[in-house]
Amino acid sequence: MAALREDVKSNNLDTLSKLHMAGYANVDAIAGSDRQEDGFTAARFAPIFHFQFSDRVLFEGELEIETNADGETEIATEYATIDLILNDYMALVAGKFLSPIGQFRQNIHPSWINKLPTAPVGFGHGGAAPLSDLGVQLRGGIPLSGSMRANYALFTSNGPTLLVDGHGDEVELEMETEAASSNADGNFVYGGRIGFLPVPALELGLSGALGKVGVAEGHAVSELAAGEPDRDYTVLGADAVYNLDTLQLRGEFIQQTVGSEAGSTIADGEVTGELDFTAWYAQAAYRLPDTKWEGVARIGDLDTPNADGNRSQWSVGVNYLFANNVIIKAAYTVDDYDDNAIDDDERFNVQLAYGF
Repeated sequence: MAALREDVKSNNLDTLSKLHMAGYANVDAIAGSDRQEDGFTAARFAPIFHFQFSDRVLFEGELEIETNADGETEIATEYATIDLILNDYMALVAGKFLSPIGQFRQNIHPSWINKLPTAPVGFGHGGAAPLSDLGVQLRGGIPLSGSMRANYALFTSNGPTLLVDGHGDEVELEMETEAASSNADGNFVYGGRIGFLPVPALELGLSGALGKVGVAEGHAVSELAAGEPDRDYTVLGADAVYNLDTLQLRGEFIQQTVGSEAGSTIADGEVTGELDFTAWYAQAAYRLPDTKWEGVARIGDLDTPNADGNRSQWSVGVNYLFANNVIIKAAYTVDDYDDNAIDDDERFNVQLAYGF
C-alpha cells in the first residue's frame, strides 16, 4: 500500500481521477487508379485521451496525426469536449464534438471499426454529411419496456458556411462540414438524433437540424461574401444497423438543404435556387463462422450542385482479422460519375488498421 501511494503521488493523480488513453492507427495503399498514383497514401495515428474526475466530469479528445502528400506531418483536433454526467441517462457535452447527425461519423469512422478502407462516398471530408460541430449537446440513453432501448442527442452549434469559389459558369459550391471556431455570421444550428432499439440487434435512427447558413467566397469560413444574405439550412437523416451472429447490415441517408434567397449572386454566377447535398450508402458484412475472414460489400451515391463530383460508388472487399482490433482490409472500388465526360475510376485499396 505504501508503494502504491507513492506511485499515485508521482503521477500527480488523486484517488478521484482516472487517466486512460485509447485510439487507432492505420497505413493505407492504393493501386490501379486513373486519378491517383500507385503507392502508399497514408500513415495515421489518432490517440484518444480520457481524463475523468469522480463520476461526474470527463474530458475526451482525439488528435489526428497524419503524413500528407508532401511528406509533412499534419495535426488536427478531431474532437475535444468536457462532459458533465448529469444523471444515469443524460450527459452535457461542450466543445468540438463529432456530428450526432447519422451513425457513420460518430460511431464508425475509426479505421479499425470501419469495415472498408475508405469512407462511403459523401461521408468524408468535402462530402454531404456533417462531420463535426462546435457547441453543446445533451445526449444519453433511455431504457424502455423489456429489452427495448432508446438513445438521443440534442445539440446547438455554430452555423455552417456555404463556400463558393470560381467565376461565371465555373462556380463550385461546397458545404463546410467541419466545426470552426469562427461564427462570423452569428448563425446557430439546432438539431439532434433519436435512436430506437426494438431489440438489441436492431437500431433505427432519425436525425435532423435547422438554422441559418452564411455564404463565403473562397474557402475561408470567416470571410463572408459582402452583402450576401443568409440562407435557411436544414438537415434530414435516417440510419439503420442490424446484427445477426456474424452478419451486419447497415445503411444511412443524409441530405443538407440550403434554401433559395432572392438577390443572391456570388462570384458573377447566379446561385439563387435551393441547393441539395445528398449522400446515402448500404453495406453488408459477413464473417465466416470460426474463421478470421470477413467479406464486405457497399453501394452508395453522392449528389450535389457540383455536377463534376456527383457519382455512384460500389465496393467489395475481403478482411482478415488478426484480432478483433487488428485488421487488414483489401477492397476494389468503382466510381461511376454522372457526367459522361468524366471517366469512371477503378482502384484497389489496402489498409492495415489497429485499434488500441
